[in-house]
This record gives sequence, structure tokens and C-alpha cells, in this order.
Amino acid sequence: MAHTGTAVGRERTVDDEVRRLAWHASRLDVAAFGDLYRLYSPQVLKYVISRVSSRQEAEDLTNTIFEKAFAAMGRYEPSPAQFSTWLYTIARNMVIDYYRKRRLPLSEGTEIDSWATMDPADGPEAHVLADERRRRLHQAILELTDEQRQVVGCRFFFNLSVHEVAQMMGKTEGAVKALQFRGLERLRRHLAPEWART
Repeated sequence: MAHTGTAVGRERTVDDEVRRLAWHASRLDVAAFGDLYRLYSPQVLKYVISRVSSRQEAEDLTNTIFEKAFAAMGRYEPSPAQFSTWLYTIARNMVIDYYRKRRLPLSEGTEIDSWATMDPADGPEAHVLADERRRRLHQAILELTDEQRQVVGCRFFFNLSVHEVAQMMGKTEGAVKALQFRGLERLRRHLAPEWART
């Protein structure tokens, strides 16, 4: 139990620090926003890469997301929304805009590069296998409903709590847990033969 208490204590410390930084950034403190950028840019990029086919475009879009977030910081209210929830909403809307402007269906043409990172030193066989795994994972993601994809994105890209996701989606925590369970179970069934070989 001591370990659990320590983990909860660390999580609260991080949450408190994010709230402090977000409060200062909402008063247009550039240094505080810079700290938030360093803290959240890896997971925002990971999320965007999972939805956009080109890594370069994903990096550009991630920068645009943070530019938009900084421009909106003066209107950010630290309560009731957590900063990560607020940032996820901006990122999700920007990805939707990206597809609308290009007249692409949101559920197609997306890559899941961040779920299978390759070492440049790996041989061609490893790259072929990784490409096949990405293709299978992409197909598995397409099998999820929009709500399941949203829950999986919030929980595993942005590390939002069940409570935060429930607030954002206007659902009960039980409904979010059910969506997460069904989504992960569907992914597991679809990918079970692949995972069995790894």
C-alpha cells in the first residue's frame, strides 16, 4: 500500500505543478507555457502521428496546435477542465480540421507509426515486419467505433483519467470504462494472432 500512496503522491505533485504552470501561462507567462510545451509536446506528437500519415505534417500540425493553444491561453480557465483535457480538445479539433481541409475521411489514411517505433539500424526484414504490424494495427483501429477511438486516444495518448474523459464526453465514468474495455477487447481479438507471434 505504501507504493500506491507514493505513486498517488507523485501524481498529485505533477498535477499541482501543471495547474501552477497553466495558471501562469493563462496570464501569458511565456516561460510557463514553454514548460507546458516541453511536458506535453511528446504526447501531442504521438497522438497526431497516430492520425496523420506524414511525420513531417504531424510535426507541423503539433506546432500549430501549440501555437493555437498559446493564442487561446488568455481565455483558458484552469477549472473545471484540466490542462491536458483542454489541450486534447484543441488537438482533436485541429486533426479534424486537417482532414476537412484536405477532404479526406478521418477514419482512413491514418498511420499508427508511434505504436511501433523502428531503430534505423534494424535490417530490411525488421522494417517489413514493422510495416505489416502497423498495417494490421491500423486496420484494427478502424474496427473501433468513434467513441471507442476517442476513449483510447484520451486514455493512452494523453493519459487522461477516466473522470476527465467522462467529463469531456458528457458520459458517466462507468460508460467510459465500458467503452475502453470494449475497445481494447476488440483490438485484442483483432491483433491476437499478431501479438502471439511477438
